[in-house]
Amino acid sequence: MNGYRRRHGLLAGALVIGLTASACANGDDSAQSGKVADTSGKAPTGVTLTLWHNTADPTALLDLYKAYEKKSGNTIDLVDIPADSFPSTVQTKWATGARPDILEWHGNQVDVLSLNAAKNMIDLSALPFVKKEGTLADVSGNVGGKVYAATVGSLSVDGIFYNKQVFTKAGLQPPQTYAELAADCKTLKARTPGVTPIFEAGGSQWPPQILSAFDYLAESNTDQAYDRSILDGKAQLNDPNGPFVAGLKAYDSLRKAGCFNSDANTAKWEDSFKAVLSGKAAMVANNSDSIGLLNSDANNDTAKVDAAVGFVGLSATKAVTNYAPSPLGTYYVPSTGDSKKERAAVDFIDYITGAGYADYIKEAKIIPTLSGTATPQLQGLLQDVKTAYDKGATLSVNSPLPGFSSFGAEAQKLLAGQETPQQVADKMQTYYTQAAAAAKQ
Repeated sequence: MNGYRRRHGLLAGALVIGLTASACANGDDSAQSGKVADTSGKAPTGVTLTLWHNTADPTALLDLYKAYEKKSGNTIDLVDIPADSFPSTVQTKWATGARPDILEWHGNQVDVLSLNAAKNMIDLSALPFVKKEGTLADVSGNVGGKVYAATVGSLSVDGIFYNKQVFTKAGLQPPQTYAELAADCKTLKARTPGVTPIFEAGGSQWPPQILSAFDYLAESNTDQAYDRSILDGKAQLNDPNGPFVAGLKAYDSLRKAGCFNSDANTAKWEDSFKAVLSGKAAMVANNSDSIGLLNSDANNDTAKVDAAVGFVGLSATKAVTNYAPSPLGTYYVPSTGDSKKERAAVDFIDYITGAGYADYIKEAKIIPTLSGTATPQLQGLLQDVKTAYDKGATLSVNSPLPGFSSFGAEAQKLLAGQETPQQVADKMQTYYTQAAAAAKQ
């Protein structure tokens, strides 16, 4: 095995809220803009490539990095980005001008714009994986019709994780609408005292976004209808009668009804899944990326996890899930000016989407994102996710809307009762307007 190692130390730095495309274009990016992936000649060997990666990467991805090292003769130097503060840590370092050779990052357009991919990333559009991604390539890492990212990880699907035993004891079925969610909270409080109906993790900032907006709005965004209405200026996020405000109000009602854990403002993402797995909490709203964390909490006893936890999709009035390209397994090649390393990084993309892909999918036991690869037998909980997705799924509303990098902080304030739903919506409309204007500069 080549020198496979991790390098720690990217934990420091203040949280960066609302970085826009223009704010992130630090340094002389113009000299690096417009680069297209170089696939000419034989890829170099003996090169050390730094990879900023999410610490929530499952074992299968870590093994994929090792497999590339063995095949290529190159070394992957993993730089750990903590899952708990992943977006803010990456954005903070990026804003200083620091660049890895390979970046694991979100595929949502808003996140791609936040790092100014058109100037700072290498265009991968001509690589073979793009055709295999199909319509996913139109969404993940795509700006202006150019594909800057390869997505090999599963789609990140939002919904409700629930403890099966708690629901059975309470005589309930898992909710599929917000009205059912509120009713279940009331019943759980009466029939299972001591069990938190819904665990919320405001201490990690990003989790409250899911239940306060993304889940609620799923049914409104069929064929990206709601996104288009905002982008076209036909609707505004802060419309008092609009679905965004309605979702925030529904979330605030759950808070006022005492549905959340007493430490909701400070609890962490990791805490939420331990609580649901153990039955200390009945539900948590989060995404399918968290299944790896659940498995880890159960010492990788997937049978134990499947026996204890289920998953359903929900939205305002229908059982509709929402999804986004997962940051776990979505990779970019930053333009660094080092042509040798850039060529090797492109070779990494070729490998993980080509020769190494089938073995990765087989080990990961996930739904393939690239055509031509068979779906392996799935863990029961992941099968629940697939079932929910197949019943109806829409793209998460934050995927193409600039300014949503600020929503985590605003959702946290809503959870803490520091802002009203309308105040949050008013701020988000302002952030959107400012970021949209900056992105056009």
